Amino acid sequence: MTDQGRNLHHVVIIGAGFGGLEATYRLAGAPVRITLIDRRNHHLFQPLLYQVATASLATSEIAWPIRSLMRDRPEVTTLFANVRGVDAAGRRVLLEDGTDVTYDTLVLATGARHG
Repeated sequence: MTDQGRNLHHVVIIGAGFGGLEATYRLAGAPVRITLIDRRNHHLFQPLLYQVATASLATSEIAWPIRSLMRDRPEVTTLFANVRGVDAAGRRVLLEDGTDVTYDTLVLATGARHG
């Protein structure tokens, strides 16, 4: 990364589902660098999951690698990681492996879980 890239406003987006990807797409062209963090390395279009179960669609038609979706976005870095917490005062996202990612703006787009 160039020194100029390091000086850009840093947006960290947690979650590469619909919300996280939409935030990333909406920031295209903005003077920011983006780190997109997800615990999975793919985006799953869940509304069509039943069609995979009934063999109407292949898995590759509803699940796409996140890095592939962002391949034309040099300002976006993708991280395959589990987030264990946020240090809001220190503006850091704490990762399960003991590292952290600092941010200027944080977007929490972790989705919903059905229980």
